[in-house]
Amino acid sequence: MRIKASPLLLSLIILLLAYVYPVVGQEKAYNFTLIDIDGNSFSLSGCPAKVVLIDFFGTYCTPCIQVIPALRNLYGEYSRDQLEIISISSSDSDAVLRDFAQDPTHIMTWVVASDLNGQIASKYGIQYIPTLFIIDTERSIQHKHIGVTAEATLRSEINSVLSGGDNGDSNGDSGTVAPGPPYGLIAIIGGVVIVFLVVGIVVAGQLLGWSKPTKKRRRPKHSI
Repeated sequence: MRIKASPLLLSLIILLLAYVYPVVGQEKAYNFTLIDIDGNSFSLSGCPAKVVLIDFFGTYCTPCIQVIPALRNLYGEYSRDQLEIISISSSDSDAVLRDFAQDPTHIMTWVVASDLNGQIASKYGIQYIPTLFIIDTERSIQHKHIGVTAEATLRSEINSVLSGGDNGDSNGDSGTVAPGPPYGLIAIIGGVVIVFLVVGIVVAGQLLGWSKPTKKRRRPKHSI
């Protein structure tokens, strides 16, 4: 039995594909609000910068300390409407972080905050430090790096996001930890389920005779 696809069904499929396509490959950054070491409240969603670099670190961590000069150079290179850097520690108190950031060997003038309960680190799937995320204007994760990352690599990725060269695909030195829910996969599964439901309803309707009945052909009259 041949089943014709109705214009409504085709329209629904096209709309679903148009909805699913833009979110495939994107990972939304978990929004958070913290109090920095200077007593100021800030949130990721409220940050005006086009690019946000989140640095999960610890004052005891040698590789984390090795990344600081690169962050300092980048912070001085871009304006605040272009780049904001947020360094978050899940192991240090505000007092420890304040002393560390003001130490002449470190000089961390960007946002530094404590996450002692580890809630934010957990949301980002942090297992090792340093772990760095580069987040775009839409607050989607564009790049992720675990371990010491070259300043040139970070600069190149920041410039790419600023110029609109990235399309939401997350990449980096390690893909073992997925930060946040897999929005692309959820969208694909949801779209496929809806398409199958619509197709099933249309097919069931045709099999059960829900479609408009065809006119009966009149039998020709007998000639006299």
